This record gives sequence, structure tokens and C-alpha cells, in this order.
Amino acid sequence: MSVRLKSVSKEYRNIKALDNVNLEISKGEFFVILGPSGSGKTTLLRVIAGLEEITQGNVFIDDDEVTKLPPSRRKVAMVFQNYALYPHKSVLENLLMPVEGEMKRDEASKLAKHLSTLLGIQEYLTSYPSELSGGQQQRVALARALMKNPKVFLMDEPLSNLDAIQRVSARKLIKDIQRQNQITTIYVTHDQVEAMALADRVAIMNKGKIVQLGTPEEIYSKVEDEFVASFFGNPPMSIINGRILDIQGQIGVRAEDVELGQGELRGRITDVEFWGDRYLVYVSLGEEEVRAFHPVRLNVGEEIKLRFRKFSGPWKS
Repeated sequence: MSVRLKSVSKEYRNIKALDNVNLEISKGEFFVILGPSGSGKTTLLRVIAGLEEITQGNVFIDDDEVTKLPPSRRKVAMVFQNYALYPHKSVLENLLMPVEGEMKRDEASKLAKHLSTLLGIQEYLTSYPSELSGGQQQRVALARALMKNPKVFLMDEPLSNLDAIQRVSARKLIKDIQRQNQITTIYVTHDQVEAMALADRVAIMNKGKIVQLGTPEEIYSKVEDEFVASFFGNPPMSIINGRILDIQGQIGVRAEDVELGQGELRGRITDVEFWGDRYLVYVSLGEEEVRAFHPVRLNVGEEIKLRFRKFSGPWKS
């Protein structure tokens, strides 16, 4: 199902959590909402789920307006950051909870066992959440959400409680489930690595507004403002005053677009970090600092020439 928000705003005691948000998400799309803490991304997800009433605007799922409908009538399923499993119920009982009264017990049990096999948790059906690892609990939460055959999947930071290794496998699992079932998925995160790995399109939020929207490739290669430059990319863009290139305003330069060893600019190396297959080099240009990737380790304190292959901006400060 498609999802559409028209001029949606949400205020808490005169604080605008959402400020006139307009958004269209296509059927079957994996859509990521990315932003720092307090940007409004979770509020936006909760508005789509029906867990928050909006101050103004309209919410549509397909062509049906659902602005006033309760969550139970929106055909959406939500996976929360803390998984929200019932601690006193077994895994199987947790899976059956969403469809109680809607499916026959044997039919629901058959579906639960099928989903648990699909997600690799079939051996834990009689276990309790406290007996499971974070990764296993996350799979239970995913299986439970799938029990209702949702048309829209809403995920709020579902990987935040996992370690780095678990996150990689969990990202692939979520993407595989979404692709196989063609479920419209709206995924909230503050982690731009997750956003780039998962998304068909990304909306970057700041202060209740969507400040840039596009594919990960589009946003990465064509940054529209200084906030996005400082937030999207690993490492983030170096933001410097354009005067060093006789340009008015701020410009952003990605580490891979800084060429060390030649050029008219001169700087001093202030730090070097090992990044596996390359080094991240910090170069001081007087009052400015840029980061650059380099294949070999350079010496801190060394003077070096450099140039920019390309940059984004300029933006007004």
C-alpha cells in the first residue's frame, strides 16, 4: 500500500514536532526516515501508525484517508526499539497475541511456526523473552508483526539494541523479508549507514521538517544544505569556508574527493586514523580543517599539498 501525508503538523505545547510535512511513499517501497534525536522522525512514524493525533493535515493509506482511524484499522504493523514483547508469555504466545479472536487457534499456530522457521527462531517457541539474546528477540518482534499480514511495516530504530555484528545480519534479514513480501516499509533511524544500506529512498529530517529527499545515491552526491552535509556520510563532509577557493559561503568536501600530495592548497597533518584498507587524514588549513582518505600512513605534523576534486555548495551560513 502507498502512504501519503498532506500538510501534516504536530504540536506539543507550542513546540512543533512536525512542521507542514508533505510526503508520498510508493507501494512496496523501503523508505527510511533519517535524522538526529529530536528531529521528529519517530513522531512522524507514530502519526502514520495512528498512535499520535495530528494538529493539522491528512494521512492517507492507499487512497483512503485514515487520519481519524485507530491503529487497529490502518493495516499497519510496528516494530519498536525495545521490541515490546510480553515477558510472561512464551515466544509462541507472543506470536499468537496479535491475531487472537481473528484466526482459529490451529491456523494461527501453523502460521506462527511457519514464520518462526522463516526467521530461524523455531527452536525458541517455548522460551521466554528473557531467555533470548537481543538478536533473537528482534526476530520474534518481526515474526509477531508479520502475523497480521500487514500492508505497511513501520520500524522505529529496530536495530539500536544490537551489537555491530548482529546489526549487519539483521539489516539483511529485514531487507530480505521486505523484498520477498513487497511490504511497504517505513524505517526510522539516526544511523546513516543503515539508511544507505536499506533504503530505496531517504527523507532526512531536522526540526520537524524534511530537509532533503531522494535515493541514498542522490543525497550522497548532491547535498542541498549544510545540515545534510554534516549528517549524511561516513565520515561526514568537511564543512569549510569557501574563501580558500575564492567562493562566498560554506562548502562541503567528502574525504574521497580530497587529493593529497598535489594542488595549490597547503596544509598541515594534525591526525591520522587507520580505517582498514586506507587511512583518514586530518589536515589543518589555518582556521579550517578537512578530512581526506589516503592509501598509506602519513606523518602527523607533515606539511602537504592538496586539492578538491569536487565539492558541494556553496551554502549561506
